[in-house]
Amino acid sequence: MSTYKIVFLVVLAGVGLLIAAMVGSMFATKQTLPNGYEISVGGKGETWIRSPDRQTLVTEVTSVWSSADRMLVERRTTEDKPPFALADCDYQVAEGRGALRPVSKTEALALRSGMMRQTASPKTCVKSTASEPS
Repeated sequence: MSTYKIVFLVVLAGVGLLIAAMVGSMFATKQTLPNGYEISVGGKGETWIRSPDRQTLVTEVTSVWSSADRMLVERRTTEDKPPFALADCDYQVAEGRGALRPVSKTEALALRSGMMRQTASPKTCVKSTASEPS
């Protein structure tokens, strides 16, 4: 086999690996929490949560915190009309494998203590603190 063919095959393999890595990064990565909820993060950073019974899908998720017995979800939607600004965050909590229910911001911030942040997007309302990993 000539040197040119060997170089061509090496370059072809390198380009193939690069394309495979790019395609692989476009698929959502999934993480299942102990309570059965599944967090998916897409290639562009969009995050969503699916309930254990797969009946509920929560989109536009910006942060998720969890502990052994509960999970706190922060969502931040965009306004429906131009200039499509970010709206205020809303919070939902799930006890164990139960359904998500809305809670106020003050209650959510109080519940957050003792929980570990599982995911956060740049649009989150609660930036990381010194006591939690970013």
